[in-house]
Amino acid sequence: MNTSNDSVTNKRPDPQSVIGVDIGGANLKYASLDGQAFSRGFEMWKRSAELAEAIANDIAAMGTPDCLAITMTGELADCFVDRSEGVAFIVDACHEASKRLAGPIDTTAPACVFYGVDGRFHHGAQAKQIPNTIAAANWHALASAVASVVTSSGTLVDIGSTTTDIIPFADGRVSTNAMTDYDRLTEGSLVYVGCRRTPVCGLVHRLTLNGITTPVMNEWFATIDDARIVLGLEAQDDADCDSADGGPRTRDRAANRLLRMVGHDRKTMTTKAAEPLAQQIITAAKREINGALERVDSGDVDAPIVISGHGGDLLDVPRQRKVIDLGVVLGRDRSRCAPAWAVAERWTRLATPIASEAGQQ
Repeated sequence: MNTSNDSVTNKRPDPQSVIGVDIGGANLKYASLDGQAFSRGFEMWKRSAELAEAIANDIAAMGTPDCLAITMTGELADCFVDRSEGVAFIVDACHEASKRLAGPIDTTAPACVFYGVDGRFHHGAQAKQIPNTIAAANWHALASAVASVVTSSGTLVDIGSTTTDIIPFADGRVSTNAMTDYDRLTEGSLVYVGCRRTPVCGLVHRLTLNGITTPVMNEWFATIDDARIVLGLEAQDDADCDSADGGPRTRDRAANRLLRMVGHDRKTMTTKAAEPLAQQIITAAKREINGALERVDSGDVDAPIVISGHGGDLLDVPRQRKVIDLGVVLGRDRSRCAPAWAVAERWTRLATPIASEAGQQ
């Protein structure tokens, strides 16, 4: 392979030599086609300067590939003034990570290619020139991969920690014309409700406790994750402090965070008292997601609903519809990293169309 990490040969890539990378605003996700998958939290808005090092270290733990197939949403982090700045920064960080993977002796660095909503891969120099094509393209990669590998027609519902993507596809291709975040928000195919990071005050304006309805505090005191922990929809973890108050993700602490939304805490209410609050929050989230599904989905009973991500309990699928769980198809770990798996899969199939661009800097 050419030593420039911005070039690609005409040779069809070995699926075992490609690692897909999904660079989000809150998580970094990796997957290969041989079954490896890995994700971890990464607060882009706080730690962008560490991105290249983080990617290099994470990839090194999986084994050095010939190519990194990359998609991103991290350019939306507000540490970047606009998407163009964010895309350029992430492209540069990926190339820096690639160079670090090459090491001081081996001069061959993994190639970096970037997926766009045009359904093609682009080298770094070109990706910087078309930021609106590269930005927030992971949903397109995932839907395209599902349409190619899993089922040719249906609706993909990918519920992540921050957002839900609802993408119709038919005859092996994405079948929406909405490509930008604005268009997708307007259409309903992008729902800013997820299963982990969504603030409670972004879901409900009032909560009822002991028969009394109270306005919630417009503070980031609690998230939907707390509601899911209280109801047993998500496992508690006392070693994980990725929460609104930086405290452990245990049931008692999650309940305390929820109670604060209505002016209470563990000294004035019990953990059990938080259960009806949690249920109202989950109901509100389901209303948003399922309402969007009704708007976007074709309603064709013969077209399956493909569920991805790790918040499938927030989706109510009509009884007459067939459901395909991507977690069963790919395995739970790869399903949580599904966009990373998707860009790896797409690159092994679509490498040839950009071969004429080899050698670009």
